[in-house]
Amino acid sequence: MPATTVDCDAVFFDLRDTLGDVDRPGHLALYRPSTEKLLDAMRDLVGLRVGVITNLPAEVSAEQGHRMIAEAVVAEDDGSVVHLSDVLDPQGIVINHEAHLDKPDPAIYRYAAEQMHVPVERCLFVGENLIEVLAAQAAGMRSTLKPSPPGKEFQPAVITRQGESVRDSGRAFEESLEQEHLLGERIFACGSRIVRGLDAVARAQDIPPGVRTAMGMFVYTLTNFADQAHLKAEEAIVPLAVARGMPPEDARWMFDQHDQARAYWAAIRVAWQRIQNGDPRDVAFALSDFRRCTEGFVQLFRAHAIRENDELYPELGRHLTDADDATVLSIVHHTGPPDIGPYAEIVGAMEEALDAAGIPQDVEADADAAHGTAAGAPPTTGKV
Repeated sequence: MPATTVDCDAVFFDLRDTLGDVDRPGHLALYRPSTEKLLDAMRDLVGLRVGVITNLPAEVSAEQGHRMIAEAVVAEDDGSVVHLSDVLDPQGIVINHEAHLDKPDPAIYRYAAEQMHVPVERCLFVGENLIEVLAAQAAGMRSTLKPSPPGKEFQPAVITRQGESVRDSGRAFEESLEQEHLLGERIFACGSRIVRGLDAVARAQDIPPGVRTAMGMFVYTLTNFADQAHLKAEEAIVPLAVARGMPPEDARWMFDQHDQARAYWAAIRVAWQRIQNGDPRDVAFALSDFRRCTEGFVQLFRAHAIRENDELYPELGRHLTDADDATVLSIVHHTGPPDIGPYAEIVGAMEEALDAAGIPQDVEADADAAHGTAAGAPPTTGKV
């Protein structure tokens, strides 16, 4: 390990909103590739021991927290997976339930330093929460506020990943958009559960409260995240690849399916409006329209996301340069929300509403997605 170039021996990171999003209890989706680059730099270039200090909610146990850290994926390369626990110093994993302390209590930072057997003044804390950063300073630890949104601390520096393969160009924009697809998979799953929740409903007043809540949130995420953010970001990238020599027809199917999805979404929004209006002579038709359009959208876009991951993104990446990659990442951040965390929270609330309504997970559809297939669609291979 190289000699440290700063007057510190260890760095502790906050987890949620600093290294990644907690998209559901016990699951951490790291910001990729920016978190990978950040951790690699601290450990391999600067030479610091790396730890984390995290507050888990009461309903998430310390054991679940350790499992979350062990399962969080930092990087993947041709079947080789690096998890967060592979990067961290085993003595540097500090969870509030085990420390019997919560941030921003200064004592938890001193506790973390003791666990690492490093003087507190030779430790650095990095987080996106200003109160926690100031509390670390009060404990005698150095600290710094991490820029938000994630990844902006690297712009305009080129942060292209390595590991080009048949289905992965190695470009950073590809990893960023695929991470959004993971949230999309959860939205699709909610759509399937809403369809099942409506199967036996004929009147608006008979819709279970949890299903009605999920329907409203489903419409919200389609309108404000899927359309305004994700689809428009993808569509902004294609012209740059075409300028670099990619045949325009290679992306035509994407635009066509985006148009089809928007048509589904428009129909879903109108059906939702009709359901809310509650016209007794129309609501049964509105429920049927909401159900059928949701089912059609979910079936189309489960296959759509897999084809983008495996075919379109690698093709775009092969035509873009390293400098283009950094530019594209900036475009993605400017086109969509600076942080998809709020939308992940809305999707989490949608899942909780469906759980409360007793609507089970779509096990068969989840299995299809995991194996890269969709009902009525030819099998493909999906990295998601």
